[in-house]
Amino acid sequence: MQLIKQFCLLSFAVLALAGCCDEKRIPDHIQALYSSNPRERNQATLDLARCGSAAQRAVPRLIQMIYDENVGVQSGAVYALTRIDTTEARAAVEAATRARRK
Repeated sequence: MQLIKQFCLLSFAVLALAGCCDEKRIPDHIQALYSSNPRERNQATLDLARCGSAAQRAVPRLIQMIYDENVGVQSGAVYALTRIDTTEARAAVEAATRARRK
């Protein structure tokens, strides 16, 4: 059931990313990653994913969010890290994947 929920959330994320990145808003999106509202945190991950490598300064916070208490936020963080695609982002996603397999 958890896997189905994650798949649905990731599918929604992919559809939500059909827009463009406004690079001037990246600092706002990074700030939103610290919101107490999980919907705002998740939206910020999707907005940053849309920006790809231009959002690489968000990578440290996104890495922390892989372990967020909200599964949607976790999925969004992983997706954003894969879209940003820095060495640090790839290593964090791989480490989290290995840890979850254990």
